[in-house]
Amino acid sequence: MGLLVSTWIINNKYVKLNQEYGDLNATQAKLEEQLKVKTANIRDYEMLFHSLDGAVYSYDVINNENSYFSEGFVDVYGYSPESWKDIIHDKDKHKVEADEIKLFAGEPSKIEYRIHHPYLGERWVVKYSTPIIGSDGNVTKINGQIIDITFRKELENELNQMAYYDDLTDLPNRKALDKHITKALARSKRHHHNFSIMFIDLDDFKIVNDTMGHEAGDDLLIEVVRRLNESIREEDLVARLGGDEFIIVFEETNKAEIEDIANRIIENIALPYTLNDKEVKISLSIGISMYPDDGEDKETLIDNADKAMYFAKNKGKNNYKMYTPDLENIDEKVGLVEKIVSKFQQAKLFN
Repeated sequence: MGLLVSTWIINNKYVKLNQEYGDLNATQAKLEEQLKVKTANIRDYEMLFHSLDGAVYSYDVINNENSYFSEGFVDVYGYSPESWKDIIHDKDKHKVEADEIKLFAGEPSKIEYRIHHPYLGERWVVKYSTPIIGSDGNVTKINGQIIDITFRKELENELNQMAYYDDLTDLPNRKALDKHITKALARSKRHHHNFSIMFIDLDDFKIVNDTMGHEAGDDLLIEVVRRLNESIREEDLVARLGGDEFIIVFEETNKAEIEDIANRIIENIALPYTLNDKEVKISLSIGISMYPDDGEDKETLIDNADKAMYFAKNKGKNNYKMYTPDLENIDEKVGLVEKIVSKFQQAKLFN
């Protein structure tokens, strides 16, 4: 009887253990299946993570070892993530540092800056960043994406060049000049310093175009612009209005300085030019107006400089004239005598 009871107990335990073993196998199989699914999901997420445009990152502020960077990081920067700050353009470092402060204060950001790529040279990137704030109110992680936008920047620069700069001379055009004068005049009013407009028109430029062709005329304009830039200060701005008309904008100048610059321009422009193996001489006429005596807005200042320029041209050319109120009563058109003199001067244009 005792043997039967013992056998029953052992058998019962065996059945129970066998059932538990089966349950463990089923649980293990279920866990293995879940692990396969999670592994597949992680693999899919990694593929997505590394396939996104540019560099995608998740920076762990507390433990850098838990940070993740996509493979695109090296493509964008040319270096490992640890070196990304070392290649930021010097002029943009302060901007990136300010952005870092903003991020660690818990504010999301978007910033564009330049880098020195080891193989591609100077590049533009945009960095989108979102800080993750922990329960203690501090930033624990920063997630973001960095994209190379060099092509877009180059296109923007080309469009800006087309919109604001002259095709032939690369000088600012009328639109750029208008913006510059508006800002410069505002500075002059705010700081109470002088502001001057110099209106320049080349004398007898049309003769060069008519006798030597427009290509020679273009070459002459390019050389004139080079000499103009050599004759003024670095901070002064030369703009081309079109044809053979130019405006130079001066800030913080007095009458004596402007007259010195005008004389220097006249002297440099009058030096001979070589076009198509021929020596050519031209001159220019300059009119000058000064804020605030000759006007307090850009339209008046430009108009008065234009009047002074015509006076200089009508009085023999190759000269400059400061605007004075009495010019309002002078006929701006070239008279018959000046036209006859101009015809005689044409003969001396080419040596």
